Amino acid sequence: MQRVLSVGLLLILAVAGAVGLGLTGVSWLGVPAVAGVAIVTVLLKTCRHPGPLALLPPTTDFTGAKQPARWYCDRCGKTWDAVFERAQTPVQRFTGYDAAKAVGAAKRAAELADRRRALALDRAGLKPQSKRASKPAAAMVAAETADVVQIGQRRRLVG
Repeated sequence: MQRVLSVGLLLILAVAGAVGLGLTGVSWLGVPAVAGVAIVTVLLKTCRHPGPLALLPPTTDFTGAKQPARWYCDRCGKTWDAVFERAQTPVQRFTGYDAAKAVGAAKRAAELADRRRALALDRAGLKPQSKRASKPAAAMVAAETADVVQIGQRRRLVG
């Protein structure tokens, strides 16, 4: 929108300048010349990044070099480094892969999955089946049946 307004304003100024030149006795060939200068000025005008910008995260490029966080302008396609003032740079404490910790991590992940499964069954109102002993099917069905409660027969007293 801002660009359209600036182009319109430049064209109005070009026409006004050409009319002024025509009234003072200069040839009307100045109209296309002034309009051409205005158009070239608009085309060569650099993007001032007026719209919202995207913040690209820090990444590594194809060669493995680290790229800092960058701003990206969608209108002109330019990127530039995002300079954030930091009082202290972050310290990288852990790098790489430690095979000795993989066994413990797998155990913790399995325990977490079991706890989540048990919580989900508990929230659903089902009892988790134990792996050690299984109850007879008739006893299990009797324990899992729900009590039927009639809603329409009771009257509620308000007040």
